Amino acid sequence: MKKFSIIFSILLFLSFNMLIVPSIAQPKSFKEGFYTTDHLNLSPNTAHTVQNNSPNEYVVVVIFDSNQIVQQLIRLDPQSEKYILVPMQTGYKMVIVGNGEVIIS
Repeated sequence: MKKFSIIFSILLFLSFNMLIVPSIAQPKSFKEGFYTTDHLNLSPNTAHTVQNNSPNEYVVVVIFDSNQIVQQLIRLDPQSEKYILVPMQTGYKMVIVGNGEVIIS
């Protein structure tokens, strides 16, 4: 009976560990448009990255603060590397210009 309870507890412990799924921030893709911090659903005061995922389209990303002052302007080449965005705060706006698809993570 003692061996059975030990084996059962080990199997129970292992089965709970198999159900744990690591949480990874899912990247969000956006097309051309005007987005606010509410639409983007990004964590405020956190650095995020932006990348152009389209194979042959250029994209321009412009970030404005709440006073309509440009905080960052990035021109992304096709299949670009990841660039770090300024930490977006409440009231910031992002404009994406171009036919490409931008991934923010």
